[in-house]
Amino acid sequence: METPPHSLPEMDNLDPDEEAFWLLYHQLNPLDSYKVILKRAGRSSSDSDSETDTTFYDTSQSKITFLDLPVVAKKRILAYAGLLRPCLIDVTYERVRVDNLRDKTAPATNCTRSLMRETRGSWTTLVDRACDHPRLPVELFHVSHAVRDEIAPIFFGINRFSVMLYSKLHFKRFCNGIMWGIERLKYLHIDLGPRDNRFLKLAPGIHRMVFNIWEEFCQLATERMLSLTYFSLKCRIRDLEVAHKLVSPMDIFPIVCQSAVHFNQLRDDDLRIVARRTCRWLVGDRTKEITFPYLYLPKEVQLLILEQLLIKRPDPYIAATDCSKGIVTLQDRGRQRTTLFPLTCCGTCSPLQAMCFCHARQTAYSTTCSCFSSPTPYFLVSRSFYEDARQIFFSKNNFAFMEEDPEHMMRLLLHIPTSSFMQIRHLTFKFPLAFRNTGRFTHRNEDYTLLSWAVLRRFIREHFDVSRLSLTIVDCGTKNHIPQSVPYRNRYLRKLLRSFADLRGLRDFRVYLADDRIFEKDAERAVMGPACIDRPKPSHMPFIGSKHLNA
Repeated sequence: METPPHSLPEMDNLDPDEEAFWLLYHQLNPLDSYKVILKRAGRSSSDSDSETDTTFYDTSQSKITFLDLPVVAKKRILAYAGLLRPCLIDVTYERVRVDNLRDKTAPATNCTRSLMRETRGSWTTLVDRACDHPRLPVELFHVSHAVRDEIAPIFFGINRFSVMLYSKLHFKRFCNGIMWGIERLKYLHIDLGPRDNRFLKLAPGIHRMVFNIWEEFCQLATERMLSLTYFSLKCRIRDLEVAHKLVSPMDIFPIVCQSAVHFNQLRDDDLRIVARRTCRWLVGDRTKEITFPYLYLPKEVQLLILEQLLIKRPDPYIAATDCSKGIVTLQDRGRQRTTLFPLTCCGTCSPLQAMCFCHARQTAYSTTCSCFSSPTPYFLVSRSFYEDARQIFFSKNNFAFMEEDPEHMMRLLLHIPTSSFMQIRHLTFKFPLAFRNTGRFTHRNEDYTLLSWAVLRRFIREHFDVSRLSLTIVDCGTKNHIPQSVPYRNRYLRKLLRSFADLRGLRDFRVYLADDRIFEKDAERAVMGPACIDRPKPSHMPFIGSKHLNA
């Protein structure tokens, strides 16, 4: 007997996932489902007990199993079971992971740990560290060969894996753990090298063993890792000969979409060339000369390409809390920085979020790094390319000074031509949050500093297009609480901001004073005149969050 048409209520209104779920539910709970159907039809279950075994379910029909579910439903089930994890999976330590005292009834996808901000060398970035997920339920792989073959593409295609190759035991555990689904592996990060954070060398013993392990891994990747898409490598190297020997087995490596290599936390230009060549080789750039018909494209398309290259790039020299795309800081980028002021990772250099692969101040390279870099190489292509790139770079970005010394600002501006200054549309002065003594707010006395500011303002009037320039001044305030330090500081800033009245004619002028919010309107009125009286508050200002801006 066929199943009555009302046995699957409102199936036409369900999406494929819900329909598959209800079909499976009816198969597992035929009696309960039948009672719900009778209740909707206005019939009592007692009047139809004799019909339950003949009118509801036909055992001759095929049952719906896990293998028959849509891929979306399978992913949800595997994520709830704990086989799909948003955090990075360390293959080396996963076997010793133990369940903590977390709620056993909670889904295995819940993790109370978020991305950790980690500082290594000159960089700070968000990485996956010490998540509290329970151990992977690998017992589900032993249910049957059909289930394991069905799970493998999802498990190895979505999860991100990391492995340490410090010894033969680590390589053996890696092979034993994922060899059955290595053809489906998509994300992989390798931490290669001797133990105890030592540099790899051309020496016998552990160093020779590491090279042998790496050659075996490259051979395995060439033969079996056919689906590898995102690959990154970390190995501590400081000798050019070691780097050449390390990358030589990668000539047969399969082509991937994104790659990254890290050799050292200190900068070495020779090693960085090797890292860059290796990454480009891995993504398929294996010809000596690659040309792109850029000049044959329409002018509008050329400008769109330049905008993607030159604007809205995160500046690593801006603190993580102030990081905003489209801001280019004017400062001495060659100055040595301490770990108290580390560089900020762009967050796109490693799709596995294993570590930072940004290129500045370290020997690393990533094909997906989006950090701001000098536009000089684009300016040297040709005269027409230079004109287009300069117009976009200077007119679309917001240039900001990060220090309060006007003489230092003048030294940074001396090497830029006036024709480029005329293209600038946004200029910001940020006065950093710092300790300040009473009666002395800069490294020089007040009168000398105000005179230097007068020279800088005259330079702006003579070299910038003032009628198209928007000027912003952001003062982050005083950090200490010495008596009378804040009033003296506010008095100095009021005198400085009133002197900006000689820049009348600016397109826009905005001021933010952390310790003197009352004077902001007066300072803006001194430059803009009556035009700023009824204008609304800005919704965004550089280096200032909306919470502080609306306070």
